[in-house]
Amino acid sequence: MIRFGITCILAACALVLAARTAAGESAAPATPVELALNTWVKAAIDWKAALPPEVKDASWTTGDGYSDSVWRSKTGTVIVRTGVNSRSAGYSPGYYTNTSAEWDPRTDTAKVVDIAAWGGGSGGGGRLLEAYKDHPTPTPRHTYDGICYVPEEDSLYMLLGANWKIQFGNATEEAKAELAKDGGRTWKYSFETKRWTCIEDNVWKLAKCSPYENHMTHWAAGGKLIFLNDGGSLYAEFDLKERKWAQAKLANKCPMSLYNARSTWDTKRSLWVLRLGPNLCTFDPAKREFTALPKPWDIAPPDKNDKTAKADPRLAGKGVCYVSKHDAYLVAGPTGDDTMVYRAADGSWESVKGGAIALPNGYCQYSPELDLVLMNMQLDCFKLRYVPAAAGQGK
Repeated sequence: MIRFGITCILAACALVLAARTAAGESAAPATPVELALNTWVKAAIDWKAALPPEVKDASWTTGDGYSDSVWRSKTGTVIVRTGVNSRSAGYSPGYYTNTSAEWDPRTDTAKVVDIAAWGGGSGGGGRLLEAYKDHPTPTPRHTYDGICYVPEEDSLYMLLGANWKIQFGNATEEAKAELAKDGGRTWKYSFETKRWTCIEDNVWKLAKCSPYENHMTHWAAGGKLIFLNDGGSLYAEFDLKERKWAQAKLANKCPMSLYNARSTWDTKRSLWVLRLGPNLCTFDPAKREFTALPKPWDIAPPDKNDKTAKADPRLAGKGVCYVSKHDAYLVAGPTGDDTMVYRAADGSWESVKGGAIALPNGYCQYSPELDLVLMNMQLDCFKLRYVPAAAGQGK
């Protein structure tokens, strides 16, 4: 593929910056973003500088990465779920995530937004920190795909996930009691107040499902959050005004497993797009209906009888995002050259040779302002400016 190095100066960024400044929202300067087209690059972020300065012994603990990211459209930033450890402050999440950090792709700077008021994590030892008394927070956890952002509220929602190991070891009875209540709660974080709100309702009050690998997103047209469990068999809707969950019947069966899958939102069609490896499907909440999509690759699991056979790493790929400028679904692979793009209008796949760079099995977001695909796995962050072959880039 022919790649062109360009400097893309986005005038729209300056307008957005002015609007945010007028509204009292701090935003980084709208600096030019220089990227070669259709080429993945690693973002150079000083993560040490992003640690909270008031916690002198703070360090990052990145764990195993089963926590998604979200796109915060108000600020044009990615909210990364990760972990902060500190003996003095009492943070010890292990491989769970206890922290929301914010990555600004305009400047490749980051900052900590929130740290759970909990001690303990995947290694047990749960305890409530002093701050919990006045400002309760959700436990450290693997969030999976069970977090989402609501632009109208500038808020983040979270429910379920893996947090049960907190109760082991020398966990306090008080912490165990709060953990037991968590299965009946939905959490909301307001970026304006910098506080969590505990909503005493959850899909578990409708039907029991696994807390692992659940999926939640915002359906703007319906004024709701929508939820699917790991098998795609339990569907529920959360009314943002009534703040209540209600179960709803699905029109058909999900055509793929949603265990380990991740998702994106097609803003043009109001469709939820879910992906795992070569399998993709859409979910239309208005019809409560799934539709399978063509596969980007024709690959099969390894032969179970062949002890030396290795699975194609593309089978486990999760990264997917809707690129609104080009009306396309982009899926990431183990290297930049494995990137594939589905043209939603005509239902065809395009191979994007995004470079030999090794990529983590991360989570993708899209910046309409910068026209950038943004991917992270914990603190490892990457960028891509996609241009279709039809625009003259070739294959």
